[in-house]
Amino acid sequence: MSSNYNMMKLIFDPKIEAILYSVKDKQKTVKEIATELNDKSSRLYYPIQKLLKMELIKVSEEKQVGNLIEKYYTSRHLFSNDEVIRLEGELASKNFEFFLSHILLSVNKGLSLLESDLAEAKDRTIREESRAIYSEMTASLTNEEWIKVNEEIQKLISSRSEQDKTDTKEYTFSILTYEDDTKATN
Repeated sequence: MSSNYNMMKLIFDPKIEAILYSVKDKQKTVKEIATELNDKSSRLYYPIQKLLKMELIKVSEEKQVGNLIEKYYTSRHLFSNDEVIRLEGELASKNFEFFLSHILLSVNKGLSLLESDLAEAKDRTIREESRAIYSEMTASLTNEEWIKVNEEIQKLISSRSEQDKTDTKEYTFSILTYEDDTKATN
């Protein structure tokens, strides 16, 4: 119970994602992260220790500064390219509860927007702007084709993010693909 409670506290801490992305491209000290997040260093030690314990960030370097050892942190190992965070393999297996909760929170956010859009659409004959879209498709593919399709989706989204950002909004793509004829187990 205590483990689940601590996991949920960590997941609901808005600093977690900010810390992960802060140290994605450049290793940073707690002080540098705090400056970037406009927060106090002392308020980051707990989430950073939890992220270290779960191996979501790593100490990439240690430097002696006077009598102190300054640690530099990175989350680069989580990212397959510039923007795609990969939650799979041994890391996902070791931190199953965290990742499942993270996924559920992300999906719930999208579902809440979709629900709101649908409720507002009842009041209008023409929907002006949607904030969430749900789509589902099934395709017969080999395992290699399935992997390639997922990679192509990620490349397409990444290539769009490199274009002109005039009049753009941030969109989150949560893409879950799975083998349809496999029975889900509890």
